[in-house]
Amino acid sequence: MQRNLPYLVLVWFISPFGTFAVAAHSIMQRIDGFIRTPAASLGSAAGILAGQNLGAGQPERAEKGGWLAVGLFTSVIIIVSIIMLFWAEYIVRIFNTEPDFVEIAATFLRIEIVGYILFGLIVGLSMCIDGIGDTMITMLVTSLTMWLVQVPLAYFLPNFTGLGVYGVQWAIVIALVMRAVIYLIYFRSGRWKRKKI
Repeated sequence: MQRNLPYLVLVWFISPFGTFAVAAHSIMQRIDGFIRTPAASLGSAAGILAGQNLGAGQPERAEKGGWLAVGLFTSVIIIVSIIMLFWAEYIVRIFNTEPDFVEIAATFLRIEIVGYILFGLIVGLSMCIDGIGDTMITMLVTSLTMWLVQVPLAYFLPNFTGLGVYGVQWAIVIALVMRAVIYLIYFRSGRWKRKKI
């Protein structure tokens, strides 16, 4: 619920901008899920390896596995992001060819590229941390960045700046940037390595 409820609020903020905006947002959620899957798989594998390595008294190897997952995903997603940047319209036309939809969805996709590049850090490191049983930090970071950053900005940016509906997408990306920074700091701090396995 704590992950899905903020996204329902975002749909409420997007709805006044029309059917094509809601449809574009919905398509972005599908693309996000597709992009997150390999990051989650690598993060889950890194979490299992981290748990094994911490249990074996090898915290540096545990950390190295997390960074390897981030590096592998990020190197692939950079190539995918370049494709999305230049061919966003062709990608969204797979779902719908209506010109207004294509324009909104392609812009959403280009904005989201920033988030996609950070998915390795966010999903990879958070699942690595979860894998060793340090789950409280991921729950707090996700909840706080969604409710204190993403939701307020998703209301403020479309209504009080010239961004219009694109402000909602920027709010999502800004929350992802915050999440990436927090996970990066926490992972580098090494506190998670003190978890007893």
